[in-house]
Amino acid sequence: MFQHPERAQRGFAELDQHLAPESQEVLKSLLGQSPDPDAALHNLIRYLAATGTRPETGFPATRLHALVAVFSHSHFLSETLFQQPDLLDWVLEHSDLYRVLSAEELRAQVPAFPAETMDRAAVGLELARFRRRHLLRIVLRDVLGLATLAEVTLELSTLADALLDAALEWVFHHTVRRHGRPWLAERREECGFAVLALGKLGGQELNYSSDIDLLYLFGGPGRTDGPTPLTNKEFYIQVANQLTELLSAATPEGLCYRVDLRLRPEGSLGEVALSSEAARDYYQNRARDWELQMLIKARAAAGSRTLGRSFLESVEPLIYKTTTDFSALESVSETRQRIHEKQLRRRAPAGLNVKLSRGGIRDIEFMTQCL
Repeated sequence: MFQHPERAQRGFAELDQHLAPESQEVLKSLLGQSPDPDAALHNLIRYLAATGTRPETGFPATRLHALVAVFSHSHFLSETLFQQPDLLDWVLEHSDLYRVLSAEELRAQVPAFPAETMDRAAVGLELARFRRRHLLRIVLRDVLGLATLAEVTLELSTLADALLDAALEWVFHHTVRRHGRPWLAERREECGFAVLALGKLGGQELNYSSDIDLLYLFGGPGRTDGPTPLTNKEFYIQVANQLTELLSAATPEGLCYRVDLRLRPEGSLGEVALSSEAARDYYQNRARDWELQMLIKARAAAGSRTLGRSFLESVEPLIYKTTTDFSALESVSETRQRIHEKQLRRRAPAGLNVKLSRGGIRDIEFMTQCL
């Protein structure tokens, strides 16, 4: 069972200081079903020593099961429990362990961040702390068999939505304090801002280590009404850049997300935030076939859902056409093949790559989108 039997034997001897014999029997059974019993035993001993657990205090089997599950599956969350041992109690005593939380419920749990009293580093730390706490809840739901795969990827995605919304709210109010509120030029109405999720986040199928692919849109031209006014484009480029930096900032609790903006119009050469009209024009006249195909998964994830949904409705006829252009499909297929070959060469050693190899995830995704 153990890769390092001698170290495991020493570990069990050390357990006498922390667990009663009946708890040790339960532990042996759990380790027998663990994907990494060596890591689970080593981390459990660290945890029990750090928390001062003694045999006479007793140790519930449910708690032991949860610890072995986390210590077997995630180094990142193992370190979290060493730093915050009480976090496990928060998860196990929480009824939310047994149900799927919506984005609205998660958003309501994110603490408030007053723009006038908190700096970006403090906000980034709180966001990362919130994410780590709920990652622990989701991982336990996953490995304890309390959630299906679809529920796990959905909750990982709604967690990202909630954090995006909270981060955007703080960045927006922080920027408004300096430049005023943005107004549309053609009518006295505030200019909205939408964060579109693409890729795995757009499809609500995020995994534990996914980047998040985003596209930033604002309502249209105009100016802010503050003492140092900006055009709406300048204002929302600032908002977009600060939002990206806030989400991807390193903190003692880790970062929230690696943000990828390369799927936006013109890729890394394009503006970081576009007006909805400019984006529509791009997809109407200049977008390549794969860029239109990519929008199948696009979804309004944060900010103005009305603006985001209105934009997606306006480009839907470009995505879903009434005729089939086989030459376009062949062109996209050839492009994807070149990209796959380049990425596979870069990701040595050679062998089966479940994502990029022939018949892998990318090919399945491409075929589904074509259909």
